[in-house]
Amino acid sequence: MNSNNDTLDKALKIPDASPAEEMNVIIEPISFKKSAVTGKRREFHFRPLTVSVLLTFLVLALITWFMFTARAVKFEIEPARAPFTIQGTWPTWELGGRYLMQPGTYAITAKQTGYYDLQETVTINAAADQSYAMIMSRLPGILTVTTEPQTDAELILDQQNMGRIPLTLDAVAAGLHDLSIISERYLTYDTQVDITGKRAHQSLTIELMPAWAAVEIASNPANADIIVDNEVVGKTPASIDILQGAREIKVKLSGYKIWNTRLQVRASENQSLPSVNLIKADGTLAIRSNPTGASITVSGQYKGNTPLDLKLAPGESYLVSLSKAGYQSNSQEVSIEPDQDIMLDLKLVAVLGVVQLVVTPDGGELFIDGKSYGEPSQRLSLIAQRHHLEIRKQGYATYATTITPRPGFDQRLQVNLKTVAQARTDSIPQTIVTASGQQMKFVVPAKMTLGASRREPGRRSNEIERQVALQRPFYISVFEVSNKEFIDFDVSHSSGMISRVLLDQQNRPVVNVSWEQAAAYCNWLSKRDGLPSAYIKAGGKWRALSPLNTGYRLPTEAEWAWVSRYAGMDKVLRFPWGDAMPPEKGSGNYADESARNLVNYYLTGYQDNYRGTAPLGSFSANPLGLYDLNGNVAEWMHDYYSTSLTPRGVVLIDPEGPAEGKSHVIRGSSFLHGRFSELRWTFRDYGNDGRDDVGFRIARYHEPVEANES
Repeated sequence: MNSNNDTLDKALKIPDASPAEEMNVIIEPISFKKSAVTGKRREFHFRPLTVSVLLTFLVLALITWFMFTARAVKFEIEPARAPFTIQGTWPTWELGGRYLMQPGTYAITAKQTGYYDLQETVTINAAADQSYAMIMSRLPGILTVTTEPQTDAELILDQQNMGRIPLTLDAVAAGLHDLSIISERYLTYDTQVDITGKRAHQSLTIELMPAWAAVEIASNPANADIIVDNEVVGKTPASIDILQGAREIKVKLSGYKIWNTRLQVRASENQSLPSVNLIKADGTLAIRSNPTGASITVSGQYKGNTPLDLKLAPGESYLVSLSKAGYQSNSQEVSIEPDQDIMLDLKLVAVLGVVQLVVTPDGGELFIDGKSYGEPSQRLSLIAQRHHLEIRKQGYATYATTITPRPGFDQRLQVNLKTVAQARTDSIPQTIVTASGQQMKFVVPAKMTLGASRREPGRRSNEIERQVALQRPFYISVFEVSNKEFIDFDVSHSSGMISRVLLDQQNRPVVNVSWEQAAAYCNWLSKRDGLPSAYIKAGGKWRALSPLNTGYRLPTEAEWAWVSRYAGMDKVLRFPWGDAMPPEKGSGNYADESARNLVNYYLTGYQDNYRGTAPLGSFSANPLGLYDLNGNVAEWMHDYYSTSLTPRGVVLIDPEGPAEGKSHVIRGSSFLHGRFSELRWTFRDYGNDGRDDVGFRIARYHEPVEANES
């Protein structure tokens, strides 16, 4: 038997027996005796192994849950070697260049020498695979700029004056910058500098080229003052350094005439002027006459009108002759010595002519040169010169004319006075001038077609054909409104610049003006001229009064089309210069060769001499005498912009555009336009805010609508 059986036997206390005896053993019960109760409960014993197993199981469960529910996230941070940390609600686990992360919000922090610290917040969503790209910004760099030679120069960085050179800029943003060096005596230097950033120190030494040239000047006699642009710079003979440009050079010596010339100086191109032979100073001849205003000739050369003081070379004899219309001529011979002053006073004898004046109806009053002569119909003996004549009669328009009597020949002048109404019809001025000095042309309108045919090459969808009949005569300005004229209204306005080209010279068209600013200018000008305002501002929005009055306003689109394409033209053209591209030389200020860096499309081979806007009137006027209707700058129209169709057969009478809208019409091409579709007369644009190439001109009706219709 095994050891377990041995133990059991011992417990039962079975004595050794033979097999037979074993078979007959009787098991008898024994009495049970309860063990003594001690009163102590069974104690729980802490088993480290059990706890370790439970914790291990829990950790494995958490890892398994994390692995199955986490999202794979890739972070790409520039620069690539920048270390970064991730902080959030859940821990992360990097695996093969990606991070296993639970959905939620995390803070990403990266630091790298030479870069601004990166602090980004990302939200991990439920997508299985996610990627985030982050770029760290380079810290500014340090730039030191010097010149060779050292001189008083200014540093312009990105069009901002940074100060005088030598100069160290401690915080220049990384990247490409425009840099210019401006000095009075050296040529302007333009370049670009690429700033590395990351607090790196870069040095730039600019070699400046002289903006002057040496000019040698000598005189006979010597020791005369050399004057350049009214500043004494030395004495002859001398070699003078003169700045480039057109310069006025004078040589002055007491007792001699001032010698002067206009000299074009080019940088580094030295010149030697021929020796100046100074001439002794003249004497003075004071010439007077009775009456004044007589023409003076000295030895056959016209010198001007009396009274006049003349400088004459000494040592000669001069024949002085005076003549005046209506008077006999008078002559006298004089001679003059150096530095001598002579007074010559001559009296002229009048020559008379006869004018017979016949005026109907009778009555009224005659005025000649502002003096009353009584009854208009009479025989007059007048000096044979030009006279201003007026006839005034109540109920009739004043008659005014000029007349020049002719000695020995009687003249007859027949005058039929007109009523005020008749004269008003016949006396509409063809040109008027505003309080700001703008000339405006009178325009008689007619019928025309707005827009372009569907078959026309280059036609755009907004160039809808419409039949228009203009019935109200109007005035329109000869030129676009200039910077000078607009600044009189708004002293704070500047047309600015585009690609280093100034747009705010006084005689250039004003730009960067919104439609509302243009409308406000029209009202301001109307007030100056005592006219009603054409626009009103209500609820923060500008609108036109209806019907339009005689105040200054922007031209309607129909008026602009009439004066630009139809009025005075023998035929209707596609372009200002004809029916085909390219533009003829001098046609206008468009996107030419000089604009290749301003626009994406320019006119190859065309040159109009202006990279930006051109001075007013630089190109030829149209048949009405108007300038820059196409080219230079585009122009604001009065009308709201619309592409609505007009029913077939409907003729629009004096259209002013829709009553409401979001934008306003812009017509005409500009110095930024070079495509053939943009240079056509029918090209339309729209907007509200100011642009570098949009200006405006003004218009107004001749009479109120009620008077016109009557």
